[in-house]
Amino acid sequence: MTTEKKPYRTLKHWLIIAAEITVFAIIFFAINWWQQRHQLSQQDKAQAPSINLIGLDNKLYSLPSQSTDHLVYFFAPWCTICDISIGNIEDRKNSLAKKGYDVFYVALSWQSREEVEQFVKDNQLTFPVLLGTEQVAKQYNIKGFPTYYMINSQGQVTAGSQGYSTELGVWLRSL
Repeated sequence: MTTEKKPYRTLKHWLIIAAEITVFAIIFFAINWWQQRHQLSQQDKAQAPSINLIGLDNKLYSLPSQSTDHLVYFFAPWCTICDISIGNIEDRKNSLAKKGYDVFYVALSWQSREEVEQFVKDNQLTFPVLLGTEQVAKQYNIKGFPTYYMINSQGQVTAGSQGYSTELGVWLRSL
């Protein structure tokens, strides 16, 4: 009795894997689109709303400024995903600085200044943290946390995301 060895992987097996990857990609991009449908338009390079906010350092900040590119990261101190993903912004600190980005964190949906200060301390944040308001959330169409925008020196939104972003995702949007 001879046993015929089957090829390690058949064409049918590879087609099934390709179909599964395709379905996963479609679901991933559909969820991504759904999350970002309310964000400021990146294709039209919408003008980012001008805001003036007080930072935890008690300085007044005006965003966006016409002199530099910005990454503006909106978070809530109670947001677990914000807590997990904000480190990815900090980890990209040097590459963002080399590309000329100023980074600002804007706290929204906070109950007390102490709550925001504790979040900053727990995450060892090094960029300015601004105290946002409900009005700012409306102006920037913030529907979930975290949300961030890349804004060029002309004040136009060039990229953005809502939800968890990896270091790679932050880097790609900064290109």
